[in-house]
Amino acid sequence: MKNVIYYFSGTGNNLVIAKRLARELGDTDVFSIITLLENKQINSDYQLVGFTVPSYFSHIPPIAVECMKNLKFTNQQKIFTIVGCGGNRGRAIEDMRQLIKDSGKSVSNEFMIMLPGNNILSYNAFPAWYQNMTVNGSYRKINKIAKILKIGSNGKPLGKGLLYSSKYEDRLQNTIRKFSEIGLQYEVSDACTKCGKCVKVCPVHNISINNSEVIFGDKCQQCMACIQWCPNKAIDYNGIAKNRNRYHHPDICYEDLI
Repeated sequence: MKNVIYYFSGTGNNLVIAKRLARELGDTDVFSIITLLENKQINSDYQLVGFTVPSYFSHIPPIAVECMKNLKFTNQQKIFTIVGCGGNRGRAIEDMRQLIKDSGKSVSNEFMIMLPGNNILSYNAFPAWYQNMTVNGSYRKINKIAKILKIGSNGKPLGKGLLYSSKYEDRLQNTIRKFSEIGLQYEVSDACTKCGKCVKVCPVHNISINNSEVIFGDKCQQCMACIQWCPNKAIDYNGIAKNRNRYHHPDICYEDLI
């Protein structure tokens, strides 16, 4: 049985989920979900098709929505979804379920995996002991998911995250709509050496360097990759991240993401 897992990741959390799950399942390809922007047809060689994406403000990132629209599956393919997030999946699972339904299919299994959060503009990096505990717990969860998927039985749909409240939905949607606006206001300090790592690590190719100037486009997903991976801590927004500790998944290096 050949399988495929598509992921979206800025600091490595969901990439690790995809890679480790692929290893446990065997004979499984791993691709960035961005590849689905150009080709909506899922290869008929794949029997099991998975998606693992984060929850940003209780929803999947806007680019993930675009990637998962109008996908074309075969009748035989089974689909599973995973939200890898800092604790609140919100309605992210429902987002993916609806997109798959709109494509004429249903999701066989839905999962959530908790990992250290990475939104440095909202909070500092968690302490090392918490990161280690959460990462180790995620590996145990991945192993359990692999066993479930190998058995081939369907699971029950997941509901909204426990921390989600519909009364904040308008506020959440407004925040998501401002992702690109915020990204356009990112600042680069004199510590920047124009090394180009931010350009290469951005999953949506939103950053460029022109005439020694770092330019941010209007496609920012607020994945925090550029801020978190900058070796000189040179990228910031309104000085919020200046004195905060950076985070990326401990088992992922910069080269893995590019």
